[in-house]
Amino acid sequence: MMHTLKIEPRLFSLKGFFWLCLFELLHSNSGSLSQELTVVVQAGDEARLPCRYQITSGTLKSYYIYWQKYNFDKQDLVVISYKNGEEVELEKDKSYKNRSKLEEQNLTLSIASVTVNDSGLYKCFAILETRLKGETSTRLSVIVPFSTPIILNNLSGEHCDSKNLTLMCLSHGGSSEPKMYGSINENPVNWTVTSNEIFGHFNITGTLQLNMTENILIQCSVHYLDFQVSSNYSLNMTKNCSEPTMPPLIPPFGIIISSGVILIFFLAMVMLVILQCYFHKRPTSSTTHQSLATDEMILEQSRRQTRSRLERSPL
Repeated sequence: MMHTLKIEPRLFSLKGFFWLCLFELLHSNSGSLSQELTVVVQAGDEARLPCRYQITSGTLKSYYIYWQKYNFDKQDLVVISYKNGEEVELEKDKSYKNRSKLEEQNLTLSIASVTVNDSGLYKCFAILETRLKGETSTRLSVIVPFSTPIILNNLSGEHCDSKNLTLMCLSHGGSSEPKMYGSINENPVNWTVTSNEIFGHFNITGTLQLNMTENILIQCSVHYLDFQVSSNYSLNMTKNCSEPTMPPLIPPFGIIISSGVILIFFLAMVMLVILQCYFHKRPTSSTTHQSLATDEMILEQSRRQTRSRLERSPL
């Protein structure tokens, strides 16, 4: 009796294990996958969500296929649906109009120009003759990309001698925590990084100090999740380091004016001397008038003397 009691539990445990294995086998063949996938894309890109269910019997025309998005306490949103092998536009939510499409070969959902509002849990359903044949879940995470880094320096133009250089690399706007990497002439460097978050968006700034002795190519990249943005910046040393040539000496403007005034004064003096000499050689009008008056008086006196002589002489 004791021996029998010990054997029966073993028989029952073997039967239970058998039925458990059969249940798991049947459940796995039903096409329902509870494992959730995560797809991460940047805002503005196209998101591709795999359904992970393959049509094994019949064709797409035999199935009712639809994707929907979980909408919290409200009714789930229909992203796309297919009946009898054709898309049913009336069932699609207006926020996905002209943006969602289904790849008929593998039931992958494509959403164009995604935004942060498209983030969430999406489910794919495959129904054959009112029976659910497959259900898969995919979580879409839409992140905002960082801006292209801007590299700044404390110098301007080209330089001949070595300089203590301070570089800054700035990027902003991303929705996930960033990291910064860089290189100088393809040699890795470590930026001194500071970052802050404002209303869910990150700003990142890196600084780097070095002694510039040659032409350099600076590379700065910002990494976030599986994405990155980068930019390059070059600084050149002056090739010809000889002494600068002096420009031809040009007299100051004041000296030119002074010289011109002196020349004009000299010419004026010369003109005055010439005029003075001219007027000294030519008799003045007063002297001329005086000589003419004297001549008339002498002539008149001569006339009077002749007249008196005539009067005195006898006829």
